[in-house]
Amino acid sequence: MATTLITEIQQAQTRLPLLSRADRGALVIRILRELKTHRREVLARVPADRCVWIDRLIASVSSTISEIANMQDAEFNRVLNEFEKLIATLNGISRAEKASKTVHERVVGSHCTVVVGS
Repeated sequence: MATTLITEIQQAQTRLPLLSRADRGALVIRILRELKTHRREVLARVPADRCVWIDRLIASVSSTISEIANMQDAEFNRVLNEFEKLIATLNGISRAEKASKTVHERVVGSHCTVVVGS
């Protein structure tokens, strides 16, 4: 879903002057849903004190959807750029964690012991 949202953001940026306030608001809501999904699914087991940043971001975006949608084109474009980078980063981290978990499960499943130093 994150890849689809990144594509939506990029498409919105190319037709920014044509987007209505409702279209902009709907896009911000989709971004917000993606952030909430990431928080709920990927960061579910992370201690709450290490997730303050995303909780604050979600709260901030939730309370300012209309203000974000009403931004001038250049400012809204900058916000979209930052959301695009954030979602791509979160998606990359999520994929890396899934790959790491899969490797761990395979190693444990084959009764091997792997010690990783820090």
